[in-house]
Amino acid sequence: MSANRSGHMSADVISTDGSMQFRVTDGLDFYQRSNIHRIEADNGQGTAFYVYLPMGIQSGGFSLGLTEGSPMVIHVSGNSEAELYPGTLELTVGGDAQFAGRFSGTDANGLQVSNGSFRLENEATA
Repeated sequence: MSANRSGHMSADVISTDGSMQFRVTDGLDFYQRSNIHRIEADNGQGTAFYVYLPMGIQSGGFSLGLTEGSPMVIHVSGNSEAELYPGTLELTVGGDAQFAGRFSGTDANGLQVSNGSFRLENEATA
């Protein structure tokens, strides 16, 4: 199941050429599978971030990594997808949003990501 949901995502991406501000304020794509939640933000200029959260995840602080069942943040630039590793994620589940979090780290291409944040609003009810 996928849907475009209210929410936003932002991050600063720092490379040897300087920094780029990533901002998506007009909604996020949300996919729910049997074992994972996937939140996608695409700025329409060739850059995106994907956040993978295991089902049943609770609020807290997490190390981003390559272990089974851990949250992941993927930085997409052009045709390259690079996981933030090492990195950190502070996540809030529930409350006034379905998911909200802050993330930072270095992606597999050596780009530093800082000031990352996202918020996926609760699904609207009829």
